[in-house]
Amino acid sequence: VNEMELFHGTRLNDPKSIYGSEEGFDMRFSAQGMWGQANYFAVNASYSNRYAHQIPDKSGNNQIFLAKVLTGDSSSCGSDSSLRMPPEKPSYAAATGGVKLAQLRYDTVTGSTGGSIVYMTYDNLKAYPAYLITYQQHKRFGFF
Repeated sequence: VNEMELFHGTRLNDPKSIYGSEEGFDMRFSAQGMWGQANYFAVNASYSNRYAHQIPDKSGNNQIFLAKVLTGDSSSCGSDSSLRMPPEKPSYAAATGGVKLAQLRYDTVTGSTGGSIVYMTYDNLKAYPAYLITYQQHKRFGFF
């Protein structure tokens, strides 16, 4: 089992709807993206900052999650907005004397965009919202 700590922005969705629910990250609230409808997580916080939730008060605070994500056996591929689940793994029929076994799929998909490696999960239970990070963006100092 491969587990990674990755960042996730919720944009207009209040983070409370994630950490206060039984499902946590829920694909039903995800928009169609470069790798289909999935929960997207980034290695770099700067990428998730683009999708940060802006707290609706005058504080100027933003929020993103640091999530624990079970990436498992990940398939690296180019953008494919038609994905609904990870691709199938190569067939093992040759190794089993021509007997076709049940087709297995990768656990997650990974790709690169916006200066970050990103991981997509197509199963709500593969990620846990471990930390909600609240911050102010300081353009003067170049953060994010």
